Formats: sequence, structure tokens, C-alpha cells
Amino acid sequence: MLTVSHVELRFGARVLMSDVSFRVTKGDKIGLVGRNGAGKTTLTRMLSGDGQPAAGSITSSGSVGYLPQDPRDGDTSVTGRSRILSARGLDDALRRLRQAEEEMGSDDAAVAERAMRRYTQADADFGAGGGYAAESEAATIAANLGLPERVLDQPLSTLSGGQRRRVELARILFSAADTLLLDEPTNHLDADSVRWLRGFLQDYPGGLVVISHDIDLIEETVNKVLYLDANRATIDVYNMGWKHYLRQREADEARRRRERENTTKTAERLMAQGLKMRAKATKATAAQQMMRRAEQMMAGLEGERQQERVAKIDFPKPAPCGKTPLMAEGLSKSYGSLEIFTDVSLAIDRGSRVVILGLNGAGKTTLLRMRGFREGCHQCSKRCAGARTPLSWSP
Repeated sequence: MLTVSHVELRFGARVLMSDVSFRVTKGDKIGLVGRNGAGKTTLTRMLSGDGQPAAGSITSSGSVGYLPQDPRDGDTSVTGRSRILSARGLDDALRRLRQAEEEMGSDDAAVAERAMRRYTQADADFGAGGGYAAESEAATIAANLGLPERVLDQPLSTLSGGQRRRVELARILFSAADTLLLDEPTNHLDADSVRWLRGFLQDYPGGLVVISHDIDLIEETVNKVLYLDANRATIDVYNMGWKHYLRQREADEARRRRERENTTKTAERLMAQGLKMRAKATKATAAQQMMRRAEQMMAGLEGERQQERVAKIDFPKPAPCGKTPLMAEGLSKSYGSLEIFTDVSLAIDRGSRVVILGLNGAGKTTLLRMRGFREGCHQCSKRCAGARTPLSWSP
């Protein structure tokens, strides 16, 4: 379904991978792994058809469903339900059905007759896409991803960032594409939704390429691993599950390490011998050949595997503040007719470490944005303190 032939990917002047070839066929469940910056997201974007490689070719013989890390929502005035149904073109057919139903009740006989003809055509199109069974399937997928009916009937513009991404994930899963490309699909999912997603992907009949930091998802889902080796600018293909891959990769690294050590020793011995021999005119030619051979051997050595680096974060010393630097009373927030929270009061004392918990879509990010003064509240009945307190915000 997807064929990658001798592909080279670049990020500016930097070569991410070179001469890479592999296939994604029906039933392949591939985990795409590698250190941050190795090119995993760039590769999946290319596989989806968004962009072209610097060299080589990527061909597809079937439909592809792609979930990027930052999905583009398109028209945010449409409802979540319409967005999901659009994966099979059912949103347009359903809209025409509803419009025809309204016009069929017209007192004008001509208008009603035209509406009946349009209704017949729209109903046929709706049925061709799976009809009401498909609509029920979409609702079931959405519910398992934490999107209840009331959320599906809201415009995307009124949903939280997490809800919008779950709508996009539901849309991709509902599309029934021949190949799914999922970049961090568990973002913004609760534990129940993640468990459901694992089962869905295990049973999915098509091809799958997934990037995820959720090791349990990778371990339970994939039957093949593509390891992007940033040090060697290539991809190692492992036709095995996750646990076997981990063992085999360590064995491969140990083998490469032994090969590097043996080659280095041989090259050093040749170089030392050549340096001794070149002082003699009768052996100068042989010495040059030895030294040239040593240089070639050293040039052909693969670089050593780099360990994953963990970022060290140093928080700056905060500016002086009062005993209670952040306080609010009577906060309320809504999006349209949807009420997020009402009459919320809080006080955070200096030195406190606070965690905000709640269901997806409950308003956690909205509350942080309001207290970070990135978003206004609809009502603040008494007072908000903290406007003069320096705040750092990480969305």
C-alpha cells in the first residue's frame, strides 16, 4: 500500500536519512521509533503525501489517513460530528438530507417536489457511504475517545484543544483508510480511551505506522519496528514485535561496537607499520599503500551510537512577591451556550505546588490560560489578584 524506494530526507542542509527503502502492506503494524529530531514526523508527513523527499520516491496504492501532531481543523464553524463524518463524505449528504427535509414541508408545491427529488438523491448518497450504520459507527468511535453527543453537536470553534484533536483522531479512525499514519495518537486521551485505542489498532485490518511515547501502546500493537538511526542517517527494519526488537537492537549495537574496535585496531596497526616502512626507499610504495588502506578503513567506520539526552531545566529565581501571589474569586467561563465552569475561586500561596485535575474538556487549559492572562473570563464577580505578578506560561 505504501512503497518507499531509496528515499533521502533533509532538514535544510542536514541529511536526516539516506537511501531508505521499505514497504507498508496490509496487516503491517509498524512502530516508527528514534530519538527526538531523528526525522520521524518528517517521514510520516512525506508518507501522507505532504511534501516530497530530496531523492527517491514514495508511492501509495490505497487511501491514507494521517493524524499529525498539530492537526489543521479546517472550517471551525462545522460541528464535531460533521467533521468526523466528512472522512467518508457523509457530512455533505447528511446536510443535503436535512435541508431537503425542511423544504419538503413548504407550502409551495413546486418547492416541495424539488426537495423530494433532492432528498432521494441525498439519501442514495448517504446510503452509499454506509448510511445511518456509519453514523452510528462514528458516534461509537467518538464516545470511546471521550466525545459525548453534546460535544459532537458543538462547532469546533467552541471545543478545547484536546477535544479538537480527539475529533481529528476519531475522523481518521472512522475513515477506514487502507493505511493509518498516527503521530502521537494518545495525546489528550484519558486512560480508558487509550485502552480502547490499543484494541482498535490491534484489530485494524489495514496498515499502520504509529509514532508514540506510550510504550504500552507500541508493545501491544506493533508487529514490525522501523528504527531511525540519526547517527547513521538510515532506517533499520525489524520484522518483529517490540520486546524482540529491543533485544535484537542491543545485539546489533554490540556487534557494531566489536566491529569498530577490530577495525580501529587493524587500521592503527597498518598505519604504524606504514610509518616505519616509509623511511626506506625500497618500501616507500608499500608503506603508502598500507597508510592509504588504514585511512580508508577509518573513513568507513560507522559513528558510535549517541545516548538519548535528557534536558536539564533550570528554573530562574522568581521575583519577590506577596504571601498569596495568585488569587481569584467568582470566575466563570463559557463558549457560546456551553458553560465550562461557574463561580470558581482559588488562592495559591507562595511556594505551593498545585496540580489541576479533571476530565478532558472540563476546562483545565482554559483555567490556566485565564490565570496566565492569555484569555479573559466572562465574569469575575469579586476580584482577581496576580496581574502584577510575573507569570510564566507553557501551553
